[in-house]
Amino acid sequence: MKFMTWNVNGIRTLTQYHPYCDDLHKNYREILDYLDADVICLQETKITRAKLETDIALVPGYDSYWSFHRTKSGYSGVVIYIKDHIKIVAAEEGISGVLSGNNSIQGRSSSSRSSTPGTSSSSSRTDSNRKPVGGYPSPGGEGGDEAAAFTRYQELDSEGRGIMLDFGFFILFNLYCPNETDETRLPFKMDYYHLLEARVRELIKEKREVIVVGDMNVVPTELDHCDPAKWKKDAGEEDFTNTLPRRWFNGFLAPAGPLTDLYRVFHKDEPGAFTCWNTKINARPSNYGTRLDFILVTSGLLPWFKSCDRKPDVVGSDHCPVVAEMFPELVLEKGEEGKPQRLQDILDSYKGTAGHPLAAKFFDEFSGKQQKLSAFFKKPEAAGSSLPLSTLSITSSSPSSSTSVTSAPTNTKRPASPDSHEGQEPRKRSFFSTEKSGSSRPQLSSTEQSTERPSVLTPPPNKPGPKPASRPAQDKGGPKKPASTKESGQRTVLSFFSTTSKKTPDTLDAPPVQATVSNNTQSSTVGESVVEGSQSLTDSASLPELQEEPPATPSSAPTGSTTSEASTTFSPDDFADWIPGPGDVLPFSVNGEDTTAKWQSLFQPKAIPKCRFHGVPCTGFTVNKKGPNKGRRFFLCSLPVGPEGDKAGPSPEYRCNYFEWMNPPRKK
Repeated sequence: MKFMTWNVNGIRTLTQYHPYCDDLHKNYREILDYLDADVICLQETKITRAKLETDIALVPGYDSYWSFHRTKSGYSGVVIYIKDHIKIVAAEEGISGVLSGNNSIQGRSSSSRSSTPGTSSSSSRTDSNRKPVGGYPSPGGEGGDEAAAFTRYQELDSEGRGIMLDFGFFILFNLYCPNETDETRLPFKMDYYHLLEARVRELIKEKREVIVVGDMNVVPTELDHCDPAKWKKDAGEEDFTNTLPRRWFNGFLAPAGPLTDLYRVFHKDEPGAFTCWNTKINARPSNYGTRLDFILVTSGLLPWFKSCDRKPDVVGSDHCPVVAEMFPELVLEKGEEGKPQRLQDILDSYKGTAGHPLAAKFFDEFSGKQQKLSAFFKKPEAAGSSLPLSTLSITSSSPSSSTSVTSAPTNTKRPASPDSHEGQEPRKRSFFSTEKSGSSRPQLSSTEQSTERPSVLTPPPNKPGPKPASRPAQDKGGPKKPASTKESGQRTVLSFFSTTSKKTPDTLDAPPVQATVSNNTQSSTVGESVVEGSQSLTDSASLPELQEEPPATPSSAPTGSTTSEASTTFSPDDFADWIPGPGDVLPFSVNGEDTTAKWQSLFQPKAIPKCRFHGVPCTGFTVNKKGPNKGRRFFLCSLPVGPEGDKAGPSPEYRCNYFEWMNPPRKK
């Protein structure tokens, strides 16, 4: 059996790291299989039960047991994944037994303890699914005040920092111990440590074996710190172990305490065996970190373990996993002579079950008893309907042509839902979509037109519909209006400063546009646009003459340069004979990429500088400390911090002391 402990620093972010982000490891089943352990204990999941999704809670092949922070979202939290064939006897959230319904600390006997959540209190104690773990601490440590002890235990377990599984042969603790962020948190941290020690000692009194894994948030010795001399200088201490957490932890370990540091059993004096690194200073490549993650076991389990190692190559967090493996079988001195004891047979002898009511698969939101809030906002599945949806037939798409609707009153009933018409081809384009002049509208078949219902379509507001050509242009008085075209795409920056050109006499002599007549559709096509009217056009003389304006040219371009097509932007053809000077810039873009680059150049921040010693791009940081520089950004050398920090002098492998503000100091 293999155990793994890992502070993941957010379980939902694992899929963003290699190799979990590739096609082979995009789901949590692949991630857990990649970690390759039978019991996977994760800390700092940073997720609440309300945000727990099915793909994380119900991983195929695994059972999961969770503990969440009761009030704060995205903070702390632990989970244990075990393979679904492994049987357990009991499970409890927290380490005091209060969250699991244990009220013995309030003066009740163990026979009247409540069952775990989701079970009946009248159930038999012999049921393996409802057996308490036992070893509950007495209120003696709280001065005998049971009410105060009960309240304090609730506070300690309300942050989702611990969960326990009873395998029969041993009891497993998965812990994320509090961090000493400031002086106000130190009493909370020490109370959590003392509660853990009291629970472990009570279990040992009941002849139980214990395994404690997790992030203990303590560095016990100088061997577990990358720079103990610097810490002693900053803290003003001569003795590295002279802190409350370190004194407690060293007293909790053998030989003074009940548990043994399993990693130091196999790697007694190994230096640099760190499990946590500061990601802000990129300290992992240079192994400039600390050892915070442990696997602690009682002395009776030591012969069963054959290895305990770190996995610094597994990324995805600022911590790395620690793995320990047990022998599948072992020859015990107390057993029969020469007969090995199989670990699986010992576990099966306790008659556990493969599922416990505390498992995530029995949560109401995952077992079908209760829907999650997000389920009410999901799109319902499309239901079949025999009534087809009325389809609009639009024969004109050009802004210069009129619009008509063809419908057949064969079915005037409205379907129940727009998603209920199956088998019908979707509409090719929305009525209010914009199309370039000259594009033809696809016609509907006779089958599609038979399903239409009478409708009247009007042009959208502020967009008056075009008028049909009902009489020749010679009958109309007044000046002739030129036809204008509108180009799609993004305009250049310089096009906003251009001026439209005047008409030239050359364009007035342009030949009239040829027209084609279609008698079947009762529509006339000018160029490629469809024009519908009550009368058809017989020749080109009946069409209005369309005059077009040439594009504007810059002052430096040759005079008399005109084009045959109207345009509101510059064209490359307008500058065919123009020789630009050293300071001139073409006011047009050939493929659009130059235009985008010009727009983006207006808002580009300051370029990232390079370190003067290493010549590599620096890393940007922001000042978060209160003061006059709060919010300001600065740059540091991007190389990892060396064994002696960034004050050791220039080194080709480690960070130098390069520093630069992004902006100059503010003037007072």
